[in-house]
Amino acid sequence: MKPNLSSTIYRILFCLLFVFSVNCKTKIDLGKETTLPVLSSLFNNRMLLLLKGTYATDSPLDWSELNGGTGVIYKDHEDNGDGNGGDPAFSVGDLPLAGNLPIFIDIGEVRISSKYTKGLNDLTQIKDALDSRKFWNFIAPNRQVFCTVPYSFDDDTCKQNNGVQRAIEFFNGTGAQYPSNDPSSETWEKEDNPTETAATLNSIGKSFVGRQYYYSGIYFRSLVTGYAKDAGIPITTTTRFDNRLVYGLNIVPRNNYTPGTSAVAKTQIVPKMFPVLYSQKPTQADMEVRDGFDPFILEVRANMKENLMVHSYTTSRNTVVTYVGFSDVFNDHKGEGDTGGNILTRARIIYPETASSLVITGGGGSLRHTFGVFRYAEGDYTTTLPLAATPSKSTAKIKYLNPGSYKLVCLGDVSNIDGFPDTIVAETQFSIPEYPFRATYTVDLPCP
Repeated sequence: MKPNLSSTIYRILFCLLFVFSVNCKTKIDLGKETTLPVLSSLFNNRMLLLLKGTYATDSPLDWSELNGGTGVIYKDHEDNGDGNGGDPAFSVGDLPLAGNLPIFIDIGEVRISSKYTKGLNDLTQIKDALDSRKFWNFIAPNRQVFCTVPYSFDDDTCKQNNGVQRAIEFFNGTGAQYPSNDPSSETWEKEDNPTETAATLNSIGKSFVGRQYYYSGIYFRSLVTGYAKDAGIPITTTTRFDNRLVYGLNIVPRNNYTPGTSAVAKTQIVPKMFPVLYSQKPTQADMEVRDGFDPFILEVRANMKENLMVHSYTTSRNTVVTYVGFSDVFNDHKGEGDTGGNILTRARIIYPETASSLVITGGGGSLRHTFGVFRYAEGDYTTTLPLAATPSKSTAKIKYLNPGSYKLVCLGDVSNIDGFPDTIVAETQFSIPEYPFRATYTVDLPCP
């Protein structure tokens, strides 16, 4: 006897219902995606993770606009024999412009943490793998590879990751999408901060309608800049990226420690590229995952594009290596093998369904000046990355700002010309109200 059409449809519907019921999650499950099927994670994903390699969040300078519109890579001070020290003489006869510099980026993962107390003092309290597992929320454990130019003819990891396009987005302000799971939005529990009281956490900006995260970390497996010479000869046979020989130098080891760090001290310090750490201050509180289902963006960025700089050091073989690293903004480099401590990161969570836009008037178009947005209670304008930033142009605009009180600051790269704003020119205050949603506000601040 043939089944009728009606019974067949019912059977199909029952099968579909069964499949979706075993793979879908309820609200209680959000944040536990790493233990659930991949299909389930994709089905209910709330978060979009974006990585940016720029000081500015919105409309960063084009490669050709860097260094005052010349596009030239900054150079550290060379030792001219005046007794003040400096880098050994550079080999830069064929140094490319910043926009032509090959850059290869291999990121192992991105993590965040809600354990405020445990992360104090730059992760020195994390003593072993068990501590690390308890501390971090492993939201993005999949390796990703970006490259500004191809580095092989075969199907390498960058091509598999669509890495050339994502490198463009990493550096142009769009942000490179990084595959991730949703972090937990469960309200604070005692295990997050066992030594803190609820009143103390409330005083540092922790609300009780979601979960505040205090730390983010980007784990760089390798970061190769495609210009390096040893004794004036291009380094082409010793640097490997994605298990392939490339021209350049892996600068992760160079940036793990600040200049002058002793071998003994290094045994007590967490390497600065493992991870590149952002520690949210109590006055910021911009990493809250609200309870509910509204989508959000986790943006994590680092000051890389605007701060490329040539350095050199003397090897144990008494040869001089010249390479492209990052500006020695905070830790002066004078020929040491280490140049770390100058890459900053900042993370923020954006709710695009409710966030507003900011139009800034008063920008004069100087390529060495920037509008930076900071939380109202912040004061470290030149030693941290702004919450949001954009060059000082007449078309200046910040795309996303959550409700709150802010300061808009005009900052200039005028004291040490190295791509990082170091001088406060002017500032003003403004607020973004809770309502209406997705509004546009205008603030005027004269800036060169």
